[in-house]
Amino acid sequence: MDDPPKNFGSYELLARVEEGVEEVKAAGARVLLLASDVPGYFMAHAWLPDVLNAYEGGKPSGDPRLWRRLTNELERGPLISISVNHAQAWGGGAELSWACNLRVAGRSATYCQVESILGVIPGGGGTVRLSRLVGQSKAMEILLAGEPMTAEELHTLGLVNKVFDDDDLRAGAIAWGALIATRPHWSLQACKRGLLQAWDMHFEDACRIENYIFNSMMRPRTIEIMRKIQDRYDAGADSWEAYDLQR
Repeated sequence: MDDPPKNFGSYELLARVEEGVEEVKAAGARVLLLASDVPGYFMAHAWLPDVLNAYEGGKPSGDPRLWRRLTNELERGPLISISVNHAQAWGGGAELSWACNLRVAGRSATYCQVESILGVIPGGGGTVRLSRLVGQSKAMEILLAGEPMTAEELHTLGLVNKVFDDDDLRAGAIAWGALIATRPHWSLQACKRGLLQAWDMHFEDACRIENYIFNSMMRPRTIEIMRKIQDRYDAGADSWEAYDLQR
């Protein structure tokens, strides 16, 4: 994302992000990293003139469905999406991060749901996703207080997966994404599908669908990988030596 000075989440910027996602999908990639080239800002928040215009009878500057369409694509689409926050992800910027499957950040990065200060609630899935990611109590705190939280704080909650030194963030995120992309594409899809469907189901139903997906993945290539790993165990390898398929 590159829309100075603050990467406000306008319809124009969201449309460019959506186009970028489609380009990455068309290229056959498995992992998408969503980052910003604007110093100081991943995304300050949604572009408030768009919000105000929608409720004051003005003509929309873009497609009002973009927020939901883009966040659903990041969360539910075929790519493993990773948000890469080097600075400030507030309001809609935080919601874009929660919609991604994984989150990495620099040590100076912050996140904040500012909407309670504005007198509204998050409108891009923030209330829905946060409780599923960190539990009801912590989500309530983040939503009601509207206070910035550091990447380190959210890492302790499991909301941010990895924290890098600021200078190492971009390279570290790319390296981690590249590692994930080496996994068999069908297993990436199955893991994502199983986790997301479990969100939407009763626990027992979720367990049943997990078992169904697991059984459906037992194809010849999967069996070949399992046997290769077991052979390594049998030869005396430790866990990571056995699982390093690049060896």
